[in-house]
Amino acid sequence: MRRLLLSALALTAASCGGSAAPAALDPGPLLAGGVSAMGAVQTARFEMTRSGAPVTFDGLEFESAVGRYAAPASAEAVLLVRVGDIAAELGTISVGERTWLTNPATGRWEELLPGTGFNPAVLFDPSLGWVALLGDLGDVSFVATEGGRHHLAATVPAARVEALTAGLAAGQSVPMDLWLDTATGHIVRLEFSTVGEAGSSDWVITLSGFGESVQIEPPAAG
Repeated sequence: MRRLLLSALALTAASCGGSAAPAALDPGPLLAGGVSAMGAVQTARFEMTRSGAPVTFDGLEFESAVGRYAAPASAEAVLLVRVGDIAAELGTISVGERTWLTNPATGRWEELLPGTGFNPAVLFDPSLGWVALLGDLGDVSFVATEGGRHHLAATVPAARVEALTAGLAAGQSVPMDLWLDTATGHIVRLEFSTVGEAGSSDWVITLSGFGESVQIEPPAAG
């Protein structure tokens, strides 16, 4: 009887725990779905955080940004920066090729020279942003599907890193972890690191609020 019981337990354990792990998905169709989804984005919310070595623009040390995007080329964000030992919050607005930033000393809006400052609308530009990024990834591999997201690992070519950081980091090829929403194909999270003169900086970008109502206007004069 004892032998029969042990045999039955062994068979039960084999049937319950011996199932094969889920097969790895082909990342190609997942990326194609991401290209389609991100190319159709009209509005979204985003958050970007930087840790590790400092990264500066216009004499300001960037720490994080939280903002919104509206097609075709408008974005607004609140930036957390440091000026020396002082932390400050700045507003930034980009509409088309024009970008404004609040002066950290006066709080007044100032228009920046074209191509300068922090312009997160670049992240959504069809030729520079998400669509271009997904089409240029190298060494793409499937990691897992969990929590309603497909996790992929890949290498980002140097030409795309500057756009990914809205011009804050110099172009360089880096490894990246990427998460796509299983239902929509939207990019919902990215993690990567860059190296600059001050050392290694770690970046996390999250996206949400796709399709929410967003209106972005130039700042009022004065």
